Amino acid sequence: MTQERVDVAIVGGGMVGMATALACRERGLSVTVVDPGGIREAASYGNAGVISRGSIIPVAGPGILKKLPRYALNREVAMRVDYGSLLAVAPWLIAFLRRCNEASLREAAAALDPLCAAAYDEHWRIAGEIGARDLIQRRGWVKLYRSDAAFEGSALERELLSHHKIAFEVIDGAELPQFEPALKRRYAKAVWHTETGSVRDPGGLVQAYEAAARHRGVTILAGRARTVVDDAEGARIDLEGGGAVTARTVVIAAGAAAHDLTRTMGYRLPLAAERGYHRHFVDAGEHKLSRPIHDTGGSYVVSPMNAGLRLLSGVELARRDAPPNLTQITAVEADARQTLAMGETVEETAWHGSRPSTPDGLPVIGRAPRHRNVVFAFGHGHIGLSTGPITGRLVAEIVIGAPVSLPIAPFSPGRF
Repeated sequence: MTQERVDVAIVGGGMVGMATALACRERGLSVTVVDPGGIREAASYGNAGVISRGSIIPVAGPGILKKLPRYALNREVAMRVDYGSLLAVAPWLIAFLRRCNEASLREAAAALDPLCAAAYDEHWRIAGEIGARDLIQRRGWVKLYRSDAAFEGSALERELLSHHKIAFEVIDGAELPQFEPALKRRYAKAVWHTETGSVRDPGGLVQAYEAAARHRGVTILAGRARTVVDDAEGARIDLEGGGAVTARTVVIAAGAAAHDLTRTMGYRLPLAAERGYHRHFVDAGEHKLSRPIHDTGGSYVVSPMNAGLRLLSGVELARRDAPPNLTQITAVEADARQTLAMGETVEETAWHGSRPSTPDGLPVIGRAPRHRNVVFAFGHGHIGLSTGPITGRLVAEIVIGAPVSLPIAPFSPGRF
């Protein structure tokens, strides 16, 4: 099918895409979203649901290099490399390792700080407008350290949080049973990120955005983009199987799928599908977990969700279409059961999906270098759900030619 030209056509119906659709409609633009459908396939569905003020620390850091031999041999549960995918992820991996130093870490933190500072308020504003505030709470989240040495090893992170005036409290291990009675394991220290929010059903929140977008006149087409080209009056999305969507501006907010799509347009961006796994369990504890926790020693996160306790494993570097490997989620399940009273599994098998990751840990937001009517909005890594709404606002400002409300120069597609 071929539609009449709209003001904005968006490739991708996850959090970033739907937030962009709402922001553009807010500014009076006609909008079409192209997405293959199925919220369970999206990274917006499968994440920890954390809207973190403190998510300014990229994955690439100086501590990675000393662990590199163990990572390379798949002896650390925090990261697994699918060696069948090594050729595909090699450009990203080389660029990532170049960023594993303190100077790059500080640079990335400074760039991410304004984006993360605005994230919760934008979530709360939109959730209020669409009737979804019941899905969001603000009780913070907790990073747990099993030893004093592990806590001291994270001193740089706390120094950066303080530098950027991000509130947190250090909790001594002896006080943790009173603070979070659901914890069975004893920890040496914890850091409570007090300004952080969380979502009890990330997929449900994206679906609420979609319902609001439809109600406000956004057209949502079930389809997959084959390529995007500039044309005389704007840009055109050519669809797999035939047909096209034409618009004055096309926004690519396709998450990890943006890697293949932008290659059809002649770009070679170092994007990786940073895959993750999760599984839900019945919260069988006398005391229920009240906020998300990150056991830094076990390399897992547990978030209380409407569906149960969502257990999330570490990073897997693999192609998006590589067969799932349950090694990490199986290992952390056994460990997490020593921390929380986790009952039976809620679903038959673990979920897996792909985060769109850049080597420097910064999203890609801005006009495409060689396509004047195309805007990129992807590569958010672990913070896509968190910063999706504020990204949508920034993209809408770019589309209408207004001054952007936050600095986005560090996120420029041209930096690669």
